[in-house]
Amino acid sequence: MSTRVNLLHRLLEINIFRLGEFTLKSGLLSPVYIDLRGIIAYPDIVKQLAEEIYSREKETNITTDVVCGVPYTALPIASVYSVLYEIPMVMKRKEAKEYGTKKMVEGVTQKDVKCLIIEDIVTSGTSVIETAEVLRNEGLIVTDCIVILDRQQGGEKNIAKAGIKLHSLFNINQVFSSYCSMNKVEQALFESVTSFLKDNSYVPVKKNHPVPKLPFEERAKTCSQPVSKVLFEIMASKKSNLCVAVDSLDSMTLLDLADQLGPHICMLKTHIDILKDFSDVVPIKLKELAQKHNFLIFEDRKFADIGNTVKNQYGSGIFKIQQWADIVTVHGIPGSGIIEALKSASQSEKRSCVLIAEMSSKGALTDESYMKKISEMAENHRDYVMGFVSQHKVSENPNFIQMSPGVNIAVSGDSLGQQYRSPEDAVSDGADVIIVGRGICSALDISAAATEYKNRGYLAYINSCSKF
Repeated sequence: MSTRVNLLHRLLEINIFRLGEFTLKSGLLSPVYIDLRGIIAYPDIVKQLAEEIYSREKETNITTDVVCGVPYTALPIASVYSVLYEIPMVMKRKEAKEYGTKKMVEGVTQKDVKCLIIEDIVTSGTSVIETAEVLRNEGLIVTDCIVILDRQQGGEKNIAKAGIKLHSLFNINQVFSSYCSMNKVEQALFESVTSFLKDNSYVPVKKNHPVPKLPFEERAKTCSQPVSKVLFEIMASKKSNLCVAVDSLDSMTLLDLADQLGPHICMLKTHIDILKDFSDVVPIKLKELAQKHNFLIFEDRKFADIGNTVKNQYGSGIFKIQQWADIVTVHGIPGSGIIEALKSASQSEKRSCVLIAEMSSKGALTDESYMKKISEMAENHRDYVMGFVSQHKVSENPNFIQMSPGVNIAVSGDSLGQQYRSPEDAVSDGADVIIVGRGICSALDISAAATEYKNRGYLAYINSCSKF
């Protein structure tokens, strides 16, 4: 008898396989359930599992620098594997701590280090995909996962879509067959389980169902922040939730693109301080174009200093941002004083800021704990904060606008860590406004590209709204 078959028999002896009616993490009702949590009471089994995982790794020619066990059942297996084969381990938390380092991943993480995921059971693959996403955000490379048991219900296919190859020690049919050879199973029950396994060969990845959104015109009626109200009205009237980021280095290109894009956008996002030939004429022309085409000017300044310095950066200097930008971006790290400073410098103008809750670059340090604090900061300054820059939903308050960068139809990333996704994916994750840069500005036909992004982004938003 092979060591792997011997291991399966040993697992069945400690009653990991159960018959009955069970609800799986995927939401599926199942007549069979595999519970591996009890293995921690059997050190010899944990050790043998680690050895078989190492053997499977060699069989499939996997190379790895670190290992990560999906919490919680796979953690002791990954720990023993790490000790036996002297492979460093990282640990992904289910949620970040509210104290200490507040990390989602513990251990030494380095960019471009290859990480092998170890999992106990895969049904739809949701846990593996979620773990891989967190690890990749830390800069780790994830291409393979070894699982003790594959329930053969679509997990392998779902995980493959996330760029991960699944390797299993056992599958559900092998386990059920061995169970039947060791235990008396009535024919009716045998046929019921066999039929279930055949009829449920695919379970899609379970997604959280977002709260239905309200149409922009409805949100405009209840919104008291003046700039937000204007933006809602623009998006409703132009049927566009498209913001284009124009990162041009020369003024003429910036103004030319603003004029071309104007009919299609609700906002134009600028980085005014990268212009090599900035002059006072540039903001004047931008304001004229914004009035001509009915869009807002969104200066992505990312203010992040103490209040007094930010007040001067906003209202003074060569750029005089307060005079022409409707909206600016702000980091919440300095605390609420930065918002108070912008308020005081705004004077009588209708101005607003957007808090950066999350960034689209790989390895960004903005975690769930930080996003929660950003949401609280926004609630305390609803008269001035209009929303967030984020990849995921930050607040359920419909008066806050979520703006999601990193939208690109053609590519998934660049060499500097930028990560892209489609307009539909962005809206599904909570975006009210999609921010597109190179996907439009580098297109051969800029107007046609803008039209496509505009239509896809707005349609995705309309489809996410509840019916009135």
